Amino acid sequence: MITETLYEDDNHKFLYIGKDTDRPEYIIDTNQYLVVHDKVGCVLDPGGIEMFSAVSSSLAGEIRMSDVKYFFCSHQDPDVNSSLALWISITDAKVIIDRIWSTFITHYGVQPSNMIMIEDNGMKFNMTKDYSFEIIPAHYLHSPGHLNLYDPISKILFSGDIGAGLMPKEDLKTKKGRNIFVNNFNDHIKYMEWFHQRFMGSMEAKKAWIERVSKLDIETIAPQHGLIFKGKDMVNNFLNWFDSLKVGLYSK
Repeated sequence: MITETLYEDDNHKFLYIGKDTDRPEYIIDTNQYLVVHDKVGCVLDPGGIEMFSAVSSSLAGEIRMSDVKYFFCSHQDPDVNSSLALWISITDAKVIIDRIWSTFITHYGVQPSNMIMIEDNGMKFNMTKDYSFEIIPAHYLHSPGHLNLYDPISKILFSGDIGAGLMPKEDLKTKKGRNIFVNNFNDHIKYMEWFHQRFMGSMEAKKAWIERVSKLDIETIAPQHGLIFKGKDMVNNFLNWFDSLKVGLYSK
């Protein structure tokens, strides 16, 4: 897997882990992220159960497992969170998830006592005494209980499925596959368009999300699939494109 630091200072880090060239062809490629502040770690969408070995090996080089205190789950899907079944067996971390999915992730072995259930309007979450990240509602894009995470230090927005690109599997096997950032936005649209038209269910929800995140100071949008939008120009390219896109029933 590729591991790349997206931001780092003396006591804060935002790390990318993804593009596993050894994954089976039938497993969708996912991006995993790690936020560390004052040695306390939060893993963002730890991946499917098939990815546990690769992701845990990569994380082990960055943080002690005993310092992983939280798993942030953008939503309930198995491709991004079914590995919780194994993670909770080797850590005592709490699982952060929208309240409506609390009875769903019990099927991954997570007990209610081990969950931090987030109400639909989101919140600021105190990860340490001197650091909090913002949990942003992104409901119906595509999950009815979808949450994003905004890190005010790195100015990175973890956007879950929003901004996801379904990249060709052959890219992982080439030098091109080592790149994790969008370089040419217009060329990248073909990897995003169908997914967003089909999986983003509501024009109203899309407009509400864009209005909400446009008020944030975002340097990077980091989705759970595909390439990362780095820099304000690329962030604005995505927001403007998404704003103009017809989704759900309106895309027919």
